[in-house]
Amino acid sequence: MNKILFFISCLCAFFGVTILFFTGILNTVMPMMGKASFQAAMAGSYTHDDYVMDFTFINSSAVFLIVGGGYSAYLLYKKGMLEK
Repeated sequence: MNKILFFISCLCAFFGVTILFFTGILNTVMPMMGKASFQAAMAGSYTHDDYVMDFTFINSSAVFLIVGGGYSAYLLYKKGMLEK
């Protein structure tokens, strides 16, 4: 089994999971930060939707990294087991 390619495949999958984790946290925390800054400034009007970000492309890319990395790691592992 090519260990370097296997490691890179697993790293891609892990990177995708990390991206999904951080975008989920940002979608949770940013409205709270917006409300706190609105209350500190005491100006304008606060709506929850003004602070929710759209991560559709980033999340789609992260899912692609997870699926692609997992599939290539599976293929490399299977190829390494057949060589033994």
